[in-house]
Amino acid sequence: MKLLSTLAISAYSISLSFITIVSPAHAAPEGETDNSSTDTNILSGGFSSVEGQLENEKVDFYNFSNFEPGKLFTVEVNSQSFDPLLGQLDNFGNIIAINDDQSDNNVLPILTGEIPASGSLNFGVSGLRDINLRGNHFESGLYTLSLKTFALPSGSTNSTLVNGGFETGNFNGWTTLGSASIETATFGSGPTQGNSQALLSTGGATFNDSILEKFLALEDESLNSLGKGQVTQGSAIQQTFTAKAGDILSFDWDFLTNEVLPPITFSDFSFVSISSQDNSVSSLLALADVTNTTSEFSLTDFFQETGFQTFSFKLPTTGTYTLGLGVLDVGDGDIDSGLLIDNFKLTSVPEPTSGLSLLGFSTLVLLKFRRKIYPK
Repeated sequence: MKLLSTLAISAYSISLSFITIVSPAHAAPEGETDNSSTDTNILSGGFSSVEGQLENEKVDFYNFSNFEPGKLFTVEVNSQSFDPLLGQLDNFGNIIAINDDQSDNNVLPILTGEIPASGSLNFGVSGLRDINLRGNHFESGLYTLSLKTFALPSGSTNSTLVNGGFETGNFNGWTTLGSASIETATFGSGPTQGNSQALLSTGGATFNDSILEKFLALEDESLNSLGKGQVTQGSAIQQTFTAKAGDILSFDWDFLTNEVLPPITFSDFSFVSISSQDNSVSSLLALADVTNTTSEFSLTDFFQETGFQTFSFKLPTTGTYTLGLGVLDVGDGDIDSGLLIDNFKLTSVPEPTSGLSLLGFSTLVLLKFRRKIYPK
């Protein structure tokens, strides 16, 4: 395997996430079968970060309340002294999600999701491999638990496609959800135009398929319907713009993955969606999955890639369109995949009336010429 950094502080580091939805389990209080802590830190929604100190064979529990249901959240644990594990529980103490390593090169945990109707969130901070939150670990040290809540991102409509090469160095004109970054040639692949490109990854602060479908205004279960398997998590980007009938929308893409150990069990994939505001156009297509990558060693942080290819689509009518792209984990969240994108363009073609006008003018000149030579 490639040598990857084992400690990175950023919550949006790219590339082995370990987000697991587990069977219902109860975090047992002290006095049962372990030494887990019975103390729960109850905090209002005004807290964004908490300083804590984990002890050996203990679990620190937190309850955050008074949040607006339906909003999204990201919560992460940062520690310089030990390898933490983060769990989410429901209001009855059942474990609903566990995260150990957020990405292939970051051992710090992160969880994301949607705030439930109760408006409260419950988390447990423990040590390495304590997936049942029972204090079965020997980790200890200081840590920071950080929680962020926000509304589902939405963007405005641009008069045309903007920032197609990400040369602004940011996502100006675009709306993102999940793990997205701007990369240069130092990444190891691309860009195909200019100095910048965008990278979407399934590692880091990624979201489940139902949230991504809301973000891209896709029908429920539409990402699973692409036939690659049960989608678990991923990242996406979108832009809404106006265009004319016959315009050619095109962009360059490169799918990358670490899902290479035989046999291939899970087919992570990337996709593109194009829809019109009047619902006359609605297209959702897979760009590539792990079976499309080459066996050649990639120069990026990923093991394999497809190499850059170009996607193009002719817009049938004049109107407002939303373009969406994403990359998804399938079956699990243990191994990361990514999608590089660059060189988005709208290419206009001559309107059909222009050709007819020219033809009409030529016919008129020919008729006049004929009349001059062959008068009635």
